[in-house]
Amino acid sequence: MDLGIKKIISGLVKDPSKIVTIADAWITASNPTEEQKKLAEARWNICIQCSEFRAEREITGEPYCHDCGCPLKKKIFTREFNECPQKKWKKVDDLLWESTQKKKKTLL
Repeated sequence: MDLGIKKIISGLVKDPSKIVTIADAWITASNPTEEQKKLAEARWNICIQCSEFRAEREITGEPYCHDCGCPLKKKIFTREFNECPQKKWKKVDDLLWESTQKKKKTLL
């Protein structure tokens, strides 16, 4: 990976190996279902009360998680279960996460 791109990514995200998960969350955030919106809102309400919440990242001006470095307005749309590094999303994910997952369609 180009060193300039690597520096930019590491400045935005503490764990660059999560870039695929992050990209998927950004895609989901661009056109969420109603269930995904409900889950994201519940996660957001947890994040804004967390000690790791930061209201504004210097480089983007967006709220982010100080623990993992992720931009929260996108991370809350991740399709991963309890992806919060503090594991604070478990209760809401237990209630709402399954309804956000794509169901396999069958011909029967």
